[in-house]
Amino acid sequence: MKPHGNNGVRSGSARVTGLVLGVLALLGVAAVGYAIYTLAQPAPKPVIDEPTAEDGIASTRTLEGVLASVQTLVRDEEYSQAKTVLESAVVQYPGDLDLRVSYGDLLMVTGAYAEAYDQFVAAIEIGPATADMEFTAGTLANTLGQKEAAVGHYERALRMNPGNPEYPLYLAAVQIQLNNLTDAKTNLALAAQLAPDRAEIWAMRADVLLRENRGPVALQMVQKARELQPRVVDWIVLEAKIQKRTGNTERAINLLTGLPEEDLRDPEILKLLAECFGMMGHPGDAASRYLDAAQARPEDADLAFACAVWLERAGDREGAMRWGRRARDLGHANAAEWLQTLP
Repeated sequence: MKPHGNNGVRSGSARVTGLVLGVLALLGVAAVGYAIYTLAQPAPKPVIDEPTAEDGIASTRTLEGVLASVQTLVRDEEYSQAKTVLESAVVQYPGDLDLRVSYGDLLMVTGAYAEAYDQFVAAIEIGPATADMEFTAGTLANTLGQKEAAVGHYERALRMNPGNPEYPLYLAAVQIQLNNLTDAKTNLALAAQLAPDRAEIWAMRADVLLRENRGPVALQMVQKARELQPRVVDWIVLEAKIQKRTGNTERAINLLTGLPEEDLRDPEILKLLAECFGMMGHPGDAASRYLDAAQARPEDADLAFACAVWLERAGDREGAMRWGRRARDLGHANAAEWLQTLP
């Protein structure tokens, strides 16, 4: 990669404050909406009146004029015009790292993730790349489903800045998706060392260990997460899964039944609780839970079918037939065939 401009140094205030390069990546670009930019001073109109340099880099005066104009347009929610200004500038100055990153930022906050990724890749190739640039590119790649590319970006970000816990954390998350649990555990251990007060790190470590069927150690990890954030529903449910896996089914039931009623109607949580009741030999309790949920959501075919299945297991054939027919009428794919299997 060639250096940016004068050995990578440009006089003046090149980047506009608030282009949220790293912040949006930390929040997860899949959930990013529109961003609000603040202005430090009145913005001049863009100046693109100089001949293109041989290396395609804008002068400081041109760069600051373009970015100040974009900031004003974004502040006024004129995103299309802001995109036009930056797109034109990038075409005229294709080797300008600051313009590429700023254009990528704008595309990212307006939801054009594929185009934004292309701009960050181009900026990285121009160089010098920063850890934040690699991290943002990695998050965009992950959002686009390019898992292997995301791993590469996150690994480079981690090498550039090994002290930032976000980098091994995000890297591990993608490695888990790729079922590379060995490397994921290594990176989660590093993240925990860098940020021991982050509950999600301990919960992710517990999840990986559960996947490896190492229940007792997983339980230690999730309990650490719950010490840090005792009321987070995801951590409670994760502990219940681990307790169930290790044979502590009654403890799992106590954890789940302590949740608010609205959480207990979540399909995943309801299924887990029903399985625990079944393991304890109480299919009637599972059926009762599903019956409450199905009555609260009478148009849900999956709930109706699950209700029928558990009623049949509890010995209530009439109720099972009634809810099985309802599931069939609501369009459940397996309900009609299941009804034919009833004695």
